[in-house]
Amino acid sequence: MYQIEFTERAAAKRDALPEDRRGLLERGLQKLTEDPFTPVSQAVSGEDIRVVSVATGLTVGYMGHRAFLILVSVANLDQSLTDE
Repeated sequence: MYQIEFTERAAAKRDALPEDRRGLLERGLQKLTEDPFTPVSQAVSGEDIRVVSVATGLTVGYMGHRAFLILVSVANLDQSLTDE
């Protein structure tokens, strides 16, 4: 298993999430620690940074380095245009 570390920017985005969204993020990240190079993730910037959706509307950018999973971005996609 990989240990999760956040960059300052990614941690700020995580901390700004509503509690329910943060819970989804944490659950998705725990699954990602089991296999950060899962086939559902996509490599960007060569092989250094990967992007994956960890829950509906939540994507993360990360690097796997030795025993660490370093989160460089967290995006909470706003679905307000489709919400009733």
